[in-house]
Amino acid sequence: MFTTRESTVREDFITVGRVKTAVLKLGHLRGNPENGNQVLMLIIPGNPGVPHFYEDFMQELYRHGRERIPVWTLGHAGHIKPPGGTMSLSDVYSTEENLFGLQAQISHKVTFVKEHIPPYVSLILIGHSIGCYMILNMLDQLTTSQVLHCFMLFPTIERMALSPSGQFMTPILRHLRWLVVMAASCFSILPTRYRLSLIQWWFRREDYPDCLKKAVLETFTPFTANFVTYLAKIEMNMVTELQKDLLQKHCSKLSLYYGACDHWAPKEYYDDLITEFPNMDARLCELGLKHAFVLQAPENKKMAKIVWQWAQSHCKNVLLDTGGEM
Repeated sequence: MFTTRESTVREDFITVGRVKTAVLKLGHLRGNPENGNQVLMLIIPGNPGVPHFYEDFMQELYRHGRERIPVWTLGHAGHIKPPGGTMSLSDVYSTEENLFGLQAQISHKVTFVKEHIPPYVSLILIGHSIGCYMILNMLDQLTTSQVLHCFMLFPTIERMALSPSGQFMTPILRHLRWLVVMAASCFSILPTRYRLSLIQWWFRREDYPDCLKKAVLETFTPFTANFVTYLAKIEMNMVTELQKDLLQKHCSKLSLYYGACDHWAPKEYYDDLITEFPNMDARLCELGLKHAFVLQAPENKKMAKIVWQWAQSHCKNVLLDTGGEM
């Protein structure tokens, strides 16, 4: 059975495919099928796929589950440098699409589920931003009965390059990506206290969660900046038309949450979705939450509460059996 009390987030590095990958964990998977319903909430992040951005959100979800339902976040391949060892320039500037591209990231998530999560553990998948696109493209490759439901938050599942943010970022990603990596290199050589001071100054007007400092430090290294911008460039090229066949096929297991003022997935994308799929469980945010909700502590709490209450409508019996809060 699951451990029932664990309030500290653990970071493990697990080899998934050929890439050592960061996984943040609250709660353990233990036991066997005879232990009754076993559920795991698995978060697939946006880009950057640095799990520590989601630590506060994880804690809130874990609290709603009365610390009985494990909550994990699976990082993207290449988005955190594994501890130990040294990195060569070729490592820092690697762009192997079969390891770090968008399709590779989808396969990476499927491999993790198949190799590291027992088949008797039911999954609630929670995607954010490009993580929603990954989940949508994972479903055909996973055992249908294992996936209870998918919650897709601020989903970037279509027309990314045509969105307001996409129109601004696409030329930068295509032609000036190296500048971002260079800036991250300059930032990373500063003493830690100076880097922390810069982070505090940048977010001085935000009520940011404690985990943000660590997440930003991990992101602004040349290694991570390279893979983050490389993936973003591929996203602009690949995430184009809405995958209507996948949405139709998996409609009963999908819930989508759109922002009212999201520059990556504008309201018109929500309007088009519900016109095409009037029975889709899709909501438009009424709380003013931002696309990057993980950057603000109050928004993490609100988003976790929304997801938890939403999950009750789809997985109530399972959540009751595991002792979650109703």
